[in-house]
Amino acid sequence: MNEEIKHFIDDAIHKNSLMKINDKLYLKRYQIEILEYYGIDYKKCSSVSELLFFIEEMLESGEVDDVDLLDEVATSLQEFQYYQYTNK
Repeated sequence: MNEEIKHFIDDAIHKNSLMKINDKLYLKRYQIEILEYYGIDYKKCSSVSELLFFIEEMLESGEVDDVDLLDEVATSLQEFQYYQYTNK
């Protein structure tokens, strides 16, 4: 396998690995990096809903230089919450 491809795959796996924040909140490493960049204290959040509230506050504040990054985190958390807590 080409070394560049191996590095790309390893990096993708690392960025997408889940980290347990608490019993109700798991985040991917890249999500944590984005939240830390914007100063959102995800460690104090007890649920996905609470974290989404803080993300929404940040997006509405107008202080976000790349709305798409933070919006992507919010969308992926909303999808996780839907599939995790919706009875099918």
